[in-house]
Amino acid sequence: MVSKIRLLLLSTLGVLLCSLPAEAARILGWRFNEAQNRLEFTTDGNVQPQAQLIFNPTRVVVDLPGTRLDKPLVKESMTGTIRSYRIGQFDADTTRIVIEVAKGYSLDPSKVKVRGLTQTQWVVELPQPKRQTGSGSVANAATPPKQPSAQSAPLVDAPTQVNEVRSTPDGLFVRVAGEPPRVKIKRSRDRRTIDIKIRNASLGSAQIPLPSDIGKLGIKQISTEQERGRTPDALIRLQVDPDAPDWKATVSNFGGIVLLPTSRPKPLPGSETTGTGSSTPQSPGSGSQPSSPGTSTGQIATVQGVSIDRSSNQLMLQLDRSARYSTRQDGSDYVLTLSPARLGPGVKEPPVFVGDRLRRIKLTQRGPQNVEIRLTPDRGVTIGQVQVPNLKLLSLPLQRSRQPGGKTGPINVILPAGRPQIARPPAFDPNIILPAPDGRPVVVIDPGHGGPDPGAVGNGLRETEIVLDISRQVTAFLEAQGVQVVMTRNAEYDLDLQPRVDIAERVNATAFISIHANAISMARPDVNGVETYYYASGKELAQSIHESVLQSVDIGDRRLRSARFYVLRRTSMPAALVETGFITGAQDKFKLADPAFRTQMAKAIARGILRYLQ
Repeated sequence: MVSKIRLLLLSTLGVLLCSLPAEAARILGWRFNEAQNRLEFTTDGNVQPQAQLIFNPTRVVVDLPGTRLDKPLVKESMTGTIRSYRIGQFDADTTRIVIEVAKGYSLDPSKVKVRGLTQTQWVVELPQPKRQTGSGSVANAATPPKQPSAQSAPLVDAPTQVNEVRSTPDGLFVRVAGEPPRVKIKRSRDRRTIDIKIRNASLGSAQIPLPSDIGKLGIKQISTEQERGRTPDALIRLQVDPDAPDWKATVSNFGGIVLLPTSRPKPLPGSETTGTGSSTPQSPGSGSQPSSPGTSTGQIATVQGVSIDRSSNQLMLQLDRSARYSTRQDGSDYVLTLSPARLGPGVKEPPVFVGDRLRRIKLTQRGPQNVEIRLTPDRGVTIGQVQVPNLKLLSLPLQRSRQPGGKTGPINVILPAGRPQIARPPAFDPNIILPAPDGRPVVVIDPGHGGPDPGAVGNGLRETEIVLDISRQVTAFLEAQGVQVVMTRNAEYDLDLQPRVDIAERVNATAFISIHANAISMARPDVNGVETYYYASGKELAQSIHESVLQSVDIGDRRLRSARFYVLRRTSMPAALVETGFITGAQDKFKLADPAFRTQMAKAIARGILRYLQ
């Protein structure tokens, strides 16, 4: 029964593409035909391409199993909406072709085709990329957006439509059309965010007009977002100081909503002259001109600390005085430069953990007067505009991107005449219900990362390989004790966070356990040990696993911790996340590379799960 469930589960994911055995082949040549907007390549034998469209950024990924490339990675950059393509050896048996689309553009998956002209001649046909439209507007007290000249169609069908947000002498006015709006206001626990939710409403366009003079109202940023669900809601979000007053809403008889603070707000410093610096991403290699966050001092600012605020998903920079800054995009990295500035004594990069939305933070002193902060965001994360809560503090929002059409899209592979079509499993559908369990507990084991996302990398180790090995062994030990186990993935392929949660919900799991390997800066080999995380109802499960590991595995104790990781918050059953050691640790790196240690760790995790179930 267990194996049937797991096989059916994998078949619904649509990530692994089943293919017929193919003879070993080599890629002999290739070229990008700009006139026909397609990549052409030739092999010396049969191939069975497997293709998918991935977003953030948009790229077409074509794998050729059983194919070799007898040369190093090939990359060619281009101008226009197709940014580049690269061809390289993904693993010992697979050549991978990646075609990347320019930032801000997307492709229709149904119009991308991989076509076999003959047994050895292939083309990847691309439609004309389309510029993406967002799901809302953002305006800062410092850098208001350009207002659209005309509105497009509403984002969703709803009886109420939000068309504009404008400032008034005392507050804000939201212009709406259709049925009278229903409004709910909620303030975050840290009092920095005020959400104004208009129920069963649609944004009138992807970029509705927003006011530019919000600093006088004590508002740092105002943004809109279209929430989709059973009942679509339009969200207006205000970013304010914790001591700013609350806001209230009144439905007007003049086709709108009046939003007023409950007391007179304190204007932001410098709101009369908006100059907080450029934070618009530039093309790779280009930069924005530095500007001042409020005042100009002429003295060198000292960076006193850099930290990640996990409650609000922001990177915080503490300074001893104001400093000018500029930002630019360098490939996938976001670069913030402070000038004139210097790093304070002992200031180092903060540790980056799973769920922090960043893969790496690098601080560099560039000459005597420039500090560079280089951020590598996690997949699906964008760095928001620089915020200036006060003259000695800068913050960078770490925002999850929302791409239309989901994370991946199917691509049609057309084999040449005389070749059988590749059998494909059905696309992933969160509404598919798996067979009901037979009364035994069901445990979901979630190996972190996978496929193009290796997770933490260091000392010759890759997190995805370590945790997949441990997860498979945990599964085997549990199944031997009669527990039904479903793995979110049992091979190296890409899987986003929400599908992992969907899997656990569809099988009505008794418990959900996500398995990871930790990492910190290579300059901190002294950090070693196991960490186990929980949220809400998962504490007992996490504690049972953590204690079991410490009882039977030779590894340091970095404690049981509470965290708001996505897979812990979004699962309705008890859930735990185990960090099995640090691949950057002087002690743990040898342990994680040892198959015997991985088996010990797997047995300990399984024993902790069994104790919890009993």
